[in-house]
Amino acid sequence: MSKRILVVDDSATMRDMLSQYLQAGDYLVACATSGAQALDILKTERFDVIVTDLEMPELDGFALIRSISELDWDPAVILFTQHDQRTLHSARELAMAYSVNLLGTLTKPIDKEQLLLTLNDVAKTRSSARQGTETVLAETEFMRGLMTDGLAPVFQPKVNLATGEVEGAEVFARWRAPGGGLLGANAVVRVAREKGYMDVLTYRMLELAMEQQGKWAREGQDIQLSINVSSENLRKEDFADVVSGLADQFGVDPKKVRLELAESEFQVDERVPLEVLSRLHLRGFGLTLDDFGTGFASLIRLHSIPFDELVVDREFIGRAAEDKIARTILESAIDLSHKLELRCSCEGIEDLAQLEMVKSLKADVGQGYHIAKPMAPDEFLIWIEDYKDGVEKIEGLN
Repeated sequence: MSKRILVVDDSATMRDMLSQYLQAGDYLVACATSGAQALDILKTERFDVIVTDLEMPELDGFALIRSISELDWDPAVILFTQHDQRTLHSARELAMAYSVNLLGTLTKPIDKEQLLLTLNDVAKTRSSARQGTETVLAETEFMRGLMTDGLAPVFQPKVNLATGEVEGAEVFARWRAPGGGLLGANAVVRVAREKGYMDVLTYRMLELAMEQQGKWAREGQDIQLSINVSSENLRKEDFADVVSGLADQFGVDPKKVRLELAESEFQVDERVPLEVLSRLHLRGFGLTLDDFGTGFASLIRLHSIPFDELVVDREFIGRAAEDKIARTILESAIDLSHKLELRCSCEGIEDLAQLEMVKSLKADVGQGYHIAKPMAPDEFLIWIEDYKDGVEKIEGLN
């Protein structure tokens, strides 16, 4: 079945031209003369793709992005403009902020082949992780599984980019579905956030991760783990005691545990998180500022808080090869981390080109599907042994 596309532009010439391009590609095309008219159409009709200009009178493309995010269905979106790349960059950031399924951005004059090539990606745009957010856990199911065997931690290797050695792993939450298989972290985090259980979820993940880590240590496997914590945890004055207690309970060296806090989670104006983080640092736990570049953490505050590692947000790594602004931010973040005597980790390395780029920029640690996927505990140990023996290879490191 041909895909339905809605073209939104206040220029009749542009609408006609795009309609001809799309119809030649065997798409079914409808048009709107403004963002406001597009919203009226979207109230009664559904489209696979919305192709819209950013600059329009009354309701522009930026406002339309917000409105698209509020629909009860999930169309793909292509944005175009006659303005510079900075405008398109802002539009991409806004689309990501609203979780809009952005296929791509184009500049006028629009090239027919480039437009059709962008549309060819419609079937591949929504990742399995995003699809996982549609799976909703009931609160009772979540709480019951949380205290029994619902959570299933998985481990994604982190490697030293200079030596190629495995430094440890980041722990991610998965959920054992009743019918078999695993649900992604989004399904778990969604109900935890909505019902106010983020601190409970983190405690349970810390417990399961350190329990596994202690088991590995007794088997002679010295593995450092990075575990995500939330701002809710840091607002609890006893959080450092809880983490220390778990390390003692499972025989884990605090120096082998890194606690990751997303920059967007960090509240720089609160005293309790600063006290908790300082106490954890004093007790030997590693502290990582995750997703650096996406939040609003003050650099002065970054200097005063005892983080010893920065993780550059994966979006900058994914776009740095083609986006000069993203590459500049990536390069600056790596340079800043070293000047502050922090290690710099790059997540979301998806291919050889990205690996070679972050290596050339002197990042310290790498992580992503090009290196290895997240794995169950037994699979993770097998992967480590195979990697040490040369059976598993990482292109660009071996």
